[in-house]
Amino acid sequence: MSSVSIDKAIITNDEALRAKYGAAGVAQIATAITALIAADTARGLRSQLFHIDDATEMAAVGGSPVIAPADEQGAKNAIDAICNALTPDYLLLLDGPDVVPHIALDPIPGLADSDRSVPSDLPYACSAPFSRDAADFVGVDRVVGRLPAAEGADEPALLVSFIQNAIGHRPKPKSQYTKYFGMSADVWSISTQLSLTAAFGSKTGLQLSPPAAHPGINGLLGQPSHFVNCHGSNMDPRFYGQKGIKFPVAMESRPIASRASGGDTVVTAECCFGAQLYNHRLSGIDEPICIAYLRSGAIAFLGSTNIAYGPASASGQADLICQYFWAGILVGASAGRALLQARQNFVRTQIMSDPTNLKTLAQFLLLGDPSVCPVETPPSKGLDVNALPENADAAGVGQRKQRRAALASAGRSLGKAASLPGRPVKDGDRQAVERLRDLASSKGYGTPVVLSVTGGAEFRRSIKALRQRRRIVVAVDKDARPTTDEPTPPLPFTRVFVGHIVDGTITSVSECESR
Repeated sequence: MSSVSIDKAIITNDEALRAKYGAAGVAQIATAITALIAADTARGLRSQLFHIDDATEMAAVGGSPVIAPADEQGAKNAIDAICNALTPDYLLLLDGPDVVPHIALDPIPGLADSDRSVPSDLPYACSAPFSRDAADFVGVDRVVGRLPAAEGADEPALLVSFIQNAIGHRPKPKSQYTKYFGMSADVWSISTQLSLTAAFGSKTGLQLSPPAAHPGINGLLGQPSHFVNCHGSNMDPRFYGQKGIKFPVAMESRPIASRASGGDTVVTAECCFGAQLYNHRLSGIDEPICIAYLRSGAIAFLGSTNIAYGPASASGQADLICQYFWAGILVGASAGRALLQARQNFVRTQIMSDPTNLKTLAQFLLLGDPSVCPVETPPSKGLDVNALPENADAAGVGQRKQRRAALASAGRSLGKAASLPGRPVKDGDRQAVERLRDLASSKGYGTPVVLSVTGGAEFRRSIKALRQRRRIVVAVDKDARPTTDEPTPPLPFTRVFVGHIVDGTITSVSECESR
C-alpha cells in the first residue's frame, strides 16, 4: 500500500461484490478497475483501489475493516481513515448501497414528511466523524461520487460498462453542454424556466408535462445536458408531470435506457427519489431512471434519494442545488468538484436552519465517477485556482491539490458559520408564533412546531454577542395525490411552511412542496 498522497481512492467491498456478482463477475469488474486506474494514470491521476472489508488494506491506512456490507459506521470510519492517510482529491464509491452503504440519517427536525430516514452519501463528503444527524455534515470538504448498479443487480457487465463509459469520456467544448433537454411538470413551469435561465442562459424548448411524454420527447433525449423537474415516487421507474389534479407519466426508464446518442450526458433531476437505487429485480419492476440513464451512457447524474422539495414558482431547495451544480460543470469542473462547490454555495447562500434546506443538502448525491470532467477547461487568466484544469501534469496536480485544500478549508468554515434547526420549544415569541400559526392554518397546513435555532460554533458565538433570539415555525401538509396511470401507488405530496422569527419579529415566510 502507498504511504504517499494519492489523487483518487476507488472504494468498494470485496465480500459484497462477490455476494452480488459471484467470483467470475468480480473478476470482470477487477479487470475494468485495472483499466480505469491505467486510464487515470494517463490523464495525470494516481488512483488506488481499496476494499473496506480487507483488514490488511485498512490496517495500512490506520483503519479497521467493516463488520459487514451494511456496516454504515464502519464504512464511514474506513473512508475517513483512507482520507486521513492519503488525502485523495476524489472518492469514488464503487457500486450501490448494498456494497458501500448510504448513511441513513435521522429525519430532519420539524420536517414531518413520510421519510423515516435520509439515505445519504453526504457524510462521506465531510471530515466530521460518523453521526446520523445531518446537521453534523454542513461543513462539506470532500469530493465524492458513486458509480453504482442498483441494489440486487447481478449483471457485472452493467457495472463494467459504467466504468468503461468513465474511461472513454473526453471533455467537450462548453458549447456542447449548453444544448439541453429541459422537462418540467406543467405546474412548475415558472420554477423550471428560472432554473434553465440560471444554468444555461435560456429557457427555450422547455417541455411541459402534460402534454410532453414518450414517445414524443424521445428525439430530444440525445441532448448532452438534461434538466428534469417532475414528480418522482418511491420505488418507481417513472417521473410524472402535473396539471391540476392530473399526474400523467412524463418519463420512464425503458425509453431512456434505449435512447439514441445518449453518451456523455449530464443529468440533474429534482424529482423525489430520482437517485433511489431500489432493488428492481426483487420488486419485479423496471430499473430506476437513474440507472437507465447510466446504462445509456450518461457520465453524471445528480438526484435525490427520497422526498425532495422546491417552490412552485421560484427557486429554492432542489432548484438551487441543481443550478449550482451546472455552474461548476459548465466552467470545466469535474462532476465531483461541481457537487462539492454546489453544496458549499448552498450552505453559503441558504438559511440552513430551514429543515427543507438541510434535507436538500443531505439527500442529493452524484452518480458517476467524480473525476470525470464533462466540459473542457477554458484557458486560465491570472491565478484563479477554480479555473485550473482538474487533470494535468505534475504542475497541474499541485494546483489541483492547492484548490482542494482551499475548498476543504472553505467548507469547514461554512459549517461553523451556518445556522441549523434546533429543538422544539414552547417559550417566548408568543405573538409572532400565533400570527404564523394562523397564517399556516389559513393555507391548509397542520399544527406547526416551533424550533429553536442553533448552528456552528461561529454562528452561536455571533448570536450570543448580539443577544439575539431566533425561532423557526414549521408546518406540514401531507396528502397523497393519485396518478392517472394505475396501478401506480399514489404520489407522495407534501407542502412545507417555514416562518423565521428574530427577537419576536417575523423576518420571512416561505413555502415549498415535494417534487
